[in-house]
Amino acid sequence: MNFTFALMAMGAFGVSGTAKVTGAPDTRVAAGHLGMSPGEFRFIGVIELLGVLGVTAGLFVTGVGVAAALTLLLLMAGAVGMHLLSGDGLRGAILPMLAATVLTGYLVTLA
Repeated sequence: MNFTFALMAMGAFGVSGTAKVTGAPDTRVAAGHLGMSPGEFRFIGVIELLGVLGVTAGLFVTGVGVAAALTLLLLMAGAVGMHLLSGDGLRGAILPMLAATVLTGYLVTLA
């Protein structure tokens, strides 16, 4: 089960992080909507990609996986907050909430 949650987290954050780091057009629009610069959004993408590495390593070293998942959970809490503050409502915050759910499953199955 842990491997399944890890794969879901790696897929979600791998795609999201890569799009942000490469400056995909959708991410530039999203950054502007959330009041962030493209550079700030790229930095978030780097954190997401590092989180993917940490989640992967967590399959072998539990402490690394816990640290990566907690970091990504904090990032998702910030994402939910930013979406709510920008007027997106719960509908706009659904993806970071789903990602947080996957990360929580990953953490629970690490124990």
